[in-house]
Amino acid sequence: MKIKRLIVIIFLIIIVIVGICIFKQYKYSKRADTKIPILLYHNFVTTVPESDPDNFNYINTPESFEENIKTLIENGYTIISMKELNDCDAGKMELPDKPIIITFDDGYYSNYEYIYPILKKYNAKASIFIVTDKIGKEIDGIKYLGWEECLEMQNSGLVEICSHSKKHVFYDRFPVREFRDDVLESYEMIEKHLGKQDLKVFAYPYGAYTKETVRTLQNNGIDFQIYDIGINNFKNLDKNFIKRINIPCEMTGKEIIEEIESY
Repeated sequence: MKIKRLIVIIFLIIIVIVGICIFKQYKYSKRADTKIPILLYHNFVTTVPESDPDNFNYINTPESFEENIKTLIENGYTIISMKELNDCDAGKMELPDKPIIITFDDGYYSNYEYIYPILKKYNAKASIFIVTDKIGKEIDGIKYLGWEECLEMQNSGLVEICSHSKKHVFYDRFPVREFRDDVLESYEMIEKHLGKQDLKVFAYPYGAYTKETVRTLQNNGIDFQIYDIGINNFKNLDKNFIKRINIPCEMTGKEIIEEIESY
């Protein structure tokens, strides 16, 4: 009887192990097929100028942004935050079938004035990457966010405030220690005004990086590094090599979806 009972127990253990392996394989297969597009916007204007020195790559209109959000949601996309992506990567939550992340660079006041109301309207999450030396300033006629606006948006639960550096320069041309200090000091300022940040994400100005800068931030508590153009795949997600798609002026939601599907 003891031998039979032992055989039954061993058989049940084998069934459980096989079941776990099959389940893990299923989850891995699902993960392998999931694209994670991250959209990048910059400043917003109510009237598009006739000419632009940056070929309209870094400005957009609030109306166009709202059309983008509405179209993406209507086509089954789920807008998630960088924190939620981190939780999915850690297995703490399930990744939706069609995830998408919304980001803004530089910390323009227009993000608060025009875009924050749209985010609230659609209950959409976003990440704003600020240049801490520009906070509360107006430079060349362009107004930047203040800490009060950053705190209000963060407290809403819809907006993550992340680092786009202190000075916004080509950090691949700087000594790596100086670069490291710049990024860490930018987060010191963020935490001084907005409280402790459990997740730290850094977007490189101009996408200018080196292997040394990446390794340095990885070793100094930065959870995600963003510095390339393209799309991410959940199967081989590299948190130190995150890519985005820049959205030029008045690109439509349909065009964004076509861009995503082309990868």
